[in-house]
Amino acid sequence: MKTVTCINDKNQPLGANVVEGKEYEIESEYINALDQRVYIIKGAINEGTTKWGMRWIGYDATRFSTQETVEIEEKEHNFALN
Repeated sequence: MKTVTCINDKNQPLGANVVEGKEYEIESEYINALDQRVYIIKGAINEGTTKWGMRWIGYDATRFSTQETVEIEEKEHNFALN
């Protein structure tokens, strides 16, 4: 699971509803035709039409700060020296 925090909610396309400072879970991601990384956000509106009539799907990844989940496994080793 990849979690991100919105860092820019300005100048969004019509219908977009991410809010600055809020954490979101990424459902999927891809590279669009403009070579931009795009996130599909779980629980958010992910498609619509801009004020210029262009269709949009997903959110530009530069609107978000990533927080990779890192799991650390701790093991105890007991070595006997003979």
